[in-house]
Amino acid sequence: MTEPHALAAAHAQREETRRATLFKLSFPLFLNSLLNFGVMLLDTMIISAHSADAAAAVAIANQILIVALELSTALGTGAVIVIAHHLGQGDRERAERVAAIAVTANTLFGLLVGLFTALAAPVVLWLLGTPEAMAPDIRLYVGVVGIAMAFNGFATAATASLRGFGRSRTIALLGLFAATFYIAAEYVLILGWGPIPALGVLGSGLGTLLMRIAAAVALLLILARGLGLSLPHREAFSDWRLLRRLFGLSMPSVSDYIAYGCYQLILLGFITGFGIVAVLSRAYVMIAVTFFIFVIMAVSQGNEVLLGYRRGAGEAGQAFAQALRSSIVAAVLATFLAILLYLFADLFFALFTDDPAVVVLGTELALLTVLLQPGFAFNTVLFQSLRAVGDVRWPVMVSQGITWGLSLPLAWFLCLHLGYGVVGVWYAMIVEETIKGIAMLWRWHDRKWVRHVVL
Repeated sequence: MTEPHALAAAHAQREETRRATLFKLSFPLFLNSLLNFGVMLLDTMIISAHSADAAAAVAIANQILIVALELSTALGTGAVIVIAHHLGQGDRERAERVAAIAVTANTLFGLLVGLFTALAAPVVLWLLGTPEAMAPDIRLYVGVVGIAMAFNGFATAATASLRGFGRSRTIALLGLFAATFYIAAEYVLILGWGPIPALGVLGSGLGTLLMRIAAAVALLLILARGLGLSLPHREAFSDWRLLRRLFGLSMPSVSDYIAYGCYQLILLGFITGFGIVAVLSRAYVMIAVTFFIFVIMAVSQGNEVLLGYRRGAGEAGQAFAQALRSSIVAAVLATFLAILLYLFADLFFALFTDDPAVVVLGTELALLTVLLQPGFAFNTVLFQSLRAVGDVRWPVMVSQGITWGLSLPLAWFLCLHLGYGVVGVWYAMIVEETIKGIAMLWRWHDRKWVRHVVL
């Protein structure tokens, strides 16, 4: 490409990033989040229709797998940031190279994570004190879904790359395909259909594995035809400078998510001692909470790309205001949805159970969830905003300090010592997220992140 053409292409790329808006980037991700919520809802209804014990086993197994799922995103998080900054500078060729290397390397990393998870599952169940009757089903589910981690590693890096290129609509369409495939597979494999027997927990795991494979194949075609990427990339394990940079940007925040997943696993260990009603009440409310997280993350991910564009273009003032607007939008949306959950709690829980004890306890948790959302939204959006502008260590250190130094001891005191059970855990999480939100807001306002360099 001649120099005039290269300059023209770079200018066109910069103009495209300037036209990007939070709504344009986040709304397709929100639709994808809505779709994911529908999938979780139907999936839980299907496994609950098989048996309450199967539903409890899958809920515990999924909490274990959250840690592995977060770890399998190791390079994708950094890829979004670096890709967005290169595009903000008008350098599409480098952005494509980063995407190809991140996808290739993260696939192998996901495979290693899956193998480790399957081997570690029995030890984790022993540490949690899981009821012996549930343990075989949980081990089976974790083993099957662990195989899917290589495909998940590929998919997370691929979708992260698409986000970096602003292809939110493509991600939403892919989500529709994956959701349709997944629900059909889950229904047939869990409950049985025609000559296919009801496989219960095993069927749930197989449905997840098949969905991940199908999504990976679809993403491979999208990356090849839509972005022109050649996979696997020959420099995936030789460009150590780029890999170190991707890990450096990703691991502080990914390690925070992993630590938080371990923290939630410990809290689940507290709760299991209060019986299946407590476990199921938490599991059903967490379905709704996960949807709220999806909504917040849709706003946050769109905001993250915009910040990359603004910082890449040297517009620190616009980046500062953008993150604050995004935080307010996320907090208002999540709190409004939590209020709806509380108002229509009876209808929500009727989708899964007719046990009045679960409904009563779940409704109490739904009310407390309203108080949880504002702090959680500000914490999430500003945490990722700081990461997007290169300030990755301070947020993680503060977040982990609050989680392990304050929230976990408080949860133990309220849940086990005072006997509040799962309600005590929710009180501790409200305190935790409120303090984290205030801390991240203070850090964003002091603007020390302006001096950080991403590339």
